[in-house]
Amino acid sequence: MSEATCSACGLQASIRSLFDLNGQIYCAPCVQTAAGNAKRSGQSAAYMPLINRSICARCNTFISDQSTARQIGFARFCAACAPLIKDWSYPPWLKVSLAALVLLLIVALVHGKKYFHAGRAMYIGEHLVEQGKHAEALPYLKETLRIAPGSDKAALLAAKAALLTGDLAAAGKALHDHDDGHFENGQSAAFLEVNSLWNRANQALEKAQKASKLAEKDENSAEAARLMHEAASSYPEFTVLRIAAENLDAGAAFVRGDFDTYLSISENHWKQQAGPDTAISLANALACKYVLTGIIPLRERSIEMIEKSKQLAGGDAEALKALDEYIPLITYRIENRQIISKQEYNRRFRAGKNPIK
Repeated sequence: MSEATCSACGLQASIRSLFDLNGQIYCAPCVQTAAGNAKRSGQSAAYMPLINRSICARCNTFISDQSTARQIGFARFCAACAPLIKDWSYPPWLKVSLAALVLLLIVALVHGKKYFHAGRAMYIGEHLVEQGKHAEALPYLKETLRIAPGSDKAALLAAKAALLTGDLAAAGKALHDHDDGHFENGQSAAFLEVNSLWNRANQALEKAQKASKLAEKDENSAEAARLMHEAASSYPEFTVLRIAAENLDAGAAFVRGDFDTYLSISENHWKQQAGPDTAISLANALACKYVLTGIIPLRERSIEMIEKSKQLAGGDAEALKALDEYIPLITYRIENRQIISKQEYNRRFRAGKNPIK
């Protein structure tokens, strides 16, 4: 039998075009209405193709509404096929194969776990870079490179994030540790962007080095400060350059005798970052103001900052060596109420020794 009759409109049609709803047969137009009515009356509104209920899923025998037909899962089977399906015994070779496949899947998942971790880390890092959150992205991208150092995309993303946070060491490591700095496509947009950022950073550093060289002579202090400010402006992500520029501003203020500006800059640096270098710089500025004004609290605070610089240096040999170069000069200014240049102090008291840097 290949045809049946719609219980609503009496249409006789192929069972392939009819539907079953709550044990009743409907054609396509009628089943929509019947489903709506069933839903409103609290009955099930789920209908299914009649062929799924009228044909044995194994032998294709028409079973209609035979009482001997059995529903197994989403399929119906005739009386002859139902026991075979229910009691089906899979052959041993198939069971062994399935077990082997499951074992291989477990091994693959365990072996690939770190790569899933790397992929997730890069996904998070990439999205943070897209949002401009470069400092937050960098740890994720570093983790990706730890697991997959050969990834061009991860290396370039890590270098970009590092350059845009002023972390030149991390940027250099991401680039140079990647196949000695070689990338598959040197003309890709990602590579060209990172290359442009790298060049900008290097140009700023070259200016900074030139400014530092100029600052070795007092007469060049103003030009050195100007050049360092240019470097800081061209690469603002590297905040060290801004601090260096402010330090050179302080040096230029000292050379021209503007000790109020010198003291203001030194105070600001001390508040921003307390360390042996900022402490001794503030001690020197206070000493100079004391020489000019004779105000005792300035003298006392200068001596206090000298002691503070020693405490902050702790056991750091390099820091203590740098302080030993400056403390005698500052002490001389305090005790003699005389501001002499470092060159003059070296000439008088350190002949034949290394000059103060």
